[in-house]
Amino acid sequence: MIRNAVRALLGVLGVLALAGCRHADAARATPMQGVVEFDDRSLGFELGGRVATVAAERGATLAVGDVIAVLDDGLERPVREARAADLAYARAQLRLLRAGTRREDVRGVEDQLTATRATEVVLERTLARTRGLASQGAVPTSALDDLEAQRARLIGDRGVLEQRLAAMHAGAWVQEVAAAEARVAAAEAALAAEETRLTRYVLRAQHAGVVLERHIEPGEVVGPGAPVVTVADTTHPYVEVFAAQGRVTPMALGAPVSVRVDGDPHRYLGHIEFVGRRLEYTPRFLFSPKERPNLVLRVRVRLDDPGGALHAGVPADVSLGDGR
Repeated sequence: MIRNAVRALLGVLGVLALAGCRHADAARATPMQGVVEFDDRSLGFELGGRVATVAAERGATLAVGDVIAVLDDGLERPVREARAADLAYARAQLRLLRAGTRREDVRGVEDQLTATRATEVVLERTLARTRGLASQGAVPTSALDDLEAQRARLIGDRGVLEQRLAAMHAGAWVQEVAAAEARVAAAEAALAAEETRLTRYVLRAQHAGVVLERHIEPGEVVGPGAPVVTVADTTHPYVEVFAAQGRVTPMALGAPVSVRVDGDPHRYLGHIEFVGRRLEYTPRFLFSPKERPNLVLRVRVRLDDPGGALHAGVPADVSLGDGR
């Protein structure tokens, strides 16, 4: 009799366990409701100015590097040319210092020095004769003073020419060359900065996507960061669903899911990208009366749609697993 009771109890427990498993499987198989959305970006210029052209049209597909819009750079181009001229001048000055003095200039100074020395020799002879005549009283003392002054000037001129010739042979100072190199580096940096600034006058796509909206037309003046176009990646949409606590356990990052949308027989595959860490109230677009009182977690599902067939705002049913 006891054995029969035990068997009956075990049978009841087995039935309850089987019913619980079926209930869990049924809950797991019930689709979760959500809405298809895109990751969109509002793109704008880093600088302000007047828009010259807008190449991107609504619905256009952009690849990385495609031109979206261009600002008028008529005021910026002359600044760039001025920077380029400054750099050319600085480089020319550096080349002159490194090349040293021209041979023609050296020969010219050498000829001047030779002539000055010859004049000094003649003046020394004249001065010696004049001293003898002055000692005899044949010439006035003032004439001797004039010759002495001329001799002093010639000695000074000869010293200047000798120093100038020595500097020509020695070449530019190390400090002069270093200063010229620094001026070249500064001019190069200024030109590079101006050219980089000019690249900001062209707005290019940093990611592939589709133009959802065009906010600016040619001729309009925009400020830095003002939206020009809105671009979205339509090949990888997402759906956010809200799962009750009891359904969160089988959800793991990267777990496969299948999605169906209204009016489309195709089944879209994806994976769980994000599982929230904070409980929320059931959002307003979950219509099931049984789920509204529940606390839920936000779960984001990323889909693969290479053909871009899905549209934002379309209701979607998300099921765990790949639907096989």
